[in-house]
Amino acid sequence: MGDLVEYSQYIKISGKLFKPIDSMAKVNLSKEEQKVLQGFVHNKAERKADYYDKKIAEMKQKYEMDFSTFQNKIYLRAEELDLEELNDFVLWAGYLKAYLYWAQFC
Repeated sequence: MGDLVEYSQYIKISGKLFKPIDSMAKVNLSKEEQKVLQGFVHNKAERKADYYDKKIAEMKQKYEMDFSTFQNKIYLRAEELDLEELNDFVLWAGYLKAYLYWAQFC
């Protein structure tokens, strides 16, 4: 899995974050049920984080640079933007944000 610190320098997550494990206490689940649910949430988060990490790696490979360098390239070429590059920039930023979100539950 990718490095959470590396990605967090590019994308910030704002607003309320879903906290599935903390809210379980309000549902009156038994300890065993809580452990099963925690395991489910953890496994789901790992799969999601892994998926977005792979998408980020695909973008790095496609452009042979990290997101920060690609972001600077987009900002510097604002007048003559390539539509595919602009679309990939938006996707890449989304992948980073999604990765950070799911990685916090791993």
